[in-house]
Amino acid sequence: MAQATTSWTIEDDGAARTLTIGTRRVTTSYSTKLIELLIARKGPERASQFLVHRTDRAWFLAPLFDVLNRTRTGLNVLEVGCSAGHLTEYLNEQPCIDSIHSFDVDKAFVDVVRLKQHELGLRKVKCVDHFSIRSTQALPYEDDYFDLVIVAAVVEHLPFENRHLYVDEYYRVLKEGGLVGFWDTPNRWYPMESHSIGLPFISLLPPPVAYAYARLFKREKMRDVGFPLFVRAGTGWRNSSYHELLPQSVMADVEDVSNGFGYQPGAGRWGRIFAQLLKVPPAFFAPSFNLVFKKVRQYD
Repeated sequence: MAQATTSWTIEDDGAARTLTIGTRRVTTSYSTKLIELLIARKGPERASQFLVHRTDRAWFLAPLFDVLNRTRTGLNVLEVGCSAGHLTEYLNEQPCIDSIHSFDVDKAFVDVVRLKQHELGLRKVKCVDHFSIRSTQALPYEDDYFDLVIVAAVVEHLPFENRHLYVDEYYRVLKEGGLVGFWDTPNRWYPMESHSIGLPFISLLPPPVAYAYARLFKREKMRDVGFPLFVRAGTGWRNSSYHELLPQSVMADVEDVSNGFGYQPGAGRWGRIFAQLLKVPPAFFAPSFNLVFKKVRQYD
């Protein structure tokens, strides 16, 4: 079924650009070319959200860099899944960072970030690479290469059956004593799935059952979604687990240092009580993960 095209215009007054969508206006310092790339990838409505993501999403990383900017210098950083570069811009501004390597599996987003690198003068960004999903199982970096690995809203979109192959790479390229952070990662074991479908317990169900469940209770959202699309890697409805954020085939000891950087588990009172009784991390009961792990020791 053909979808209605949303009308939009871009006004350029020299100092700023204003994207108008119907009666809504969003003003930005981004160039017309960059706005047009975002619209081509996400459509005007979603593109307008990406124009303010730099501010809206920075709070995820702020607690980490409140500490690192006081205690560390010269950090070499890997950004996994740079998307449209809103966090890339933020990373470029941090005094403790010396160099940034970014990549994404979405070529359109890579083009956006490369344009930002050029137009905004992101001098700390050394490369913005486009990799295939499969190639990110073997990242082209040496062992123990990065001081910090940034993984925001990525893991839930990785292929479910062999997800550890991707996550293990983040630990392989991380230096001993380095940090890897996972932010805005929805928890599979939280009762309400709100990231993709929006139904309780759906992320725990086998795919055929989950698909029937979604088709029954989310008819409008699922109207044009066939089963192959529903189970395709990247759809995100299966979410993630705390366990999937840890190394599994890389022999390394890691420590959850989230609390030391000011990240609270967000588990609520009952979640904290259950965590204490069961002697498990409180994050087990949080709707989403904002976690930082330290690679304490790497075994040969």
